[in-house]
Amino acid sequence: MKKPISIFIMDVTNSTKNWNEITGYLEEVESITKKWTRGLPNTKVKHRLGDEIVGIFDHYSTAYTVAFYISQLWEHREQPPYFGITFGIVEDDIKNIDLDKWNHPLMGLARNANEKIKLSSQRPSMLLLPEDEIMPSESLDMANLLLAYQHKLMSEQTALQHLITKLFAILDEQKAIAGLVNKSPSTISSHYKKGNCEIILKTLKTIQETLDQIEAKTIGNYPNHITKELTKTIRNQLHQNINTIISS
Repeated sequence: MKKPISIFIMDVTNSTKNWNEITGYLEEVESITKKWTRGLPNTKVKHRLGDEIVGIFDHYSTAYTVAFYISQLWEHREQPPYFGITFGIVEDDIKNIDLDKWNHPLMGLARNANEKIKLSSQRPSMLLLPEDEIMPSESLDMANLLLAYQHKLMSEQTALQHLITKLFAILDEQKAIAGLVNKSPSTISSHYKKGNCEIILKTLKTIQETLDQIEAKTIGNYPNHITKELTKTIRNQLHQNINTIISS
């Protein structure tokens, strides 16, 4: 039976500088990611090889959605994570996959995307690299350009602008955010605009919707409601730890 999946391979910038600390943190990220996605029928997430996390998920948009929220919550801003992402169709049952041995071509594409980021002078935080027949090259170039702009806008934010974007990605309520960070709503609004928060979050939704549409076209699934439910689950779980997120 054909199954739509997405994969990311995540590495950490300059992880050897404080490898012990990063290794411990990645174990936390692995655990959090499993909690975010436990509502999906099939998920495999594994921290391996020191600074790498591999994730395989149901549906084309899931890997990107999870990667976005990991990048938002990431505590080591001077050592950001980067994600090689792919998506496609497999016959294998995800539950039976051994991430250390599974050598499907999609894993190779995720690895290639990860390596392209590593070798790039721009060092974007995410790169999509699906099979050629899944997504036309023009559409792929457009999606990766959106990801590059999203990364640029996030990397240029001040610490407060980054925090406000993170809180909007969880709460989406200006007054609630103002109360949490002890700022006036007008101050929150000003930093929201200066930090390009709206564009960053619109890019999230645009890429999610694009990947959902591609899945619907290629396999006949209509996963939009699943993507929305996954996003809601992540936001709800983060909301439960909002004070820790603000202080981190």
